[in-house]
Amino acid sequence: MKYKYLPKAEAYAAECRANSMLANRAGFLRRNRIPPRQYRRFCEENRDEAELIDAVFEDEALNSGAKSLSATVLGMYLKSLFEGRRDDGPGISVVSLQDEEDSL
Repeated sequence: MKYKYLPKAEAYAAECRANSMLANRAGFLRRNRIPPRQYRRFCEENRDEAELIDAVFEDEALNSGAKSLSATVLGMYLKSLFEGRRDDGPGISVVSLQDEEDSL
């Protein structure tokens, strides 16, 4: 099966990891110039690939070792990643994260 966005998500995640940044959906969409509405439609039509992409971002968040993010912020991000997900469709939520220092 040929994937449309999964290779791009994996490349974006690797780039973020190399630069000590947390990969996230909003950054992925921005980096690849994908409008959120277009991505939502894609997710509705390609549920399996959308779930694999979510798994990339979840894995990156859990294994990032992002010391600049508190457990609370990381937990909120993970919750938002799957917010609205039901059996009838993927959850699409765009979240921006700041370093703790920026929010003080």
